[in-house]
Amino acid sequence: MELSDELYGRIEELSEKGNEAMDSEDYAKAITCFREALDILPEPKEDWDAYLWLVGSIGDARFLMQDYGKSLESFRKCYNLGETDNPFILLRLGENYLELGDETHAREFLLRAYMLEGKKIFKEDRKYFQWLSGQVDLKRD
Repeated sequence: MELSDELYGRIEELSEKGNEAMDSEDYAKAITCFREALDILPEPKEDWDAYLWLVGSIGDARFLMQDYGKSLESFRKCYNLGETDNPFILLRLGENYLELGDETHAREFLLRAYMLEGKKIFKEDRKYFQWLSGQVDLKRD
């Protein structure tokens, strides 16, 4: 099952606008674009590949807005779709959990991201690596 060329083109266009807004740090506009693209996906939305990256993009924008609860909801949806070994999703889950004060889940997901990607997964914000390395004896790389 594939999206029509017209629908795929529109989703791609909205996604690009969302990415441009992310680059400009206009996260609210990015969310609007990603949601609009999500809204035009046929039901069941979860069956489409685009669903995963749109929900993840919304979660990423929410994270960058420091709306950790809503960001966590988005990344939990991605995780529950079977994305259990996606380093970025694991990272954002761990970061959100830590920001929300759930250190047990934060340690679990940050460690899993680290095990898949190493220290480089933390290049955007070293504070999460520093926190994790204070919790777990990590091999330095």
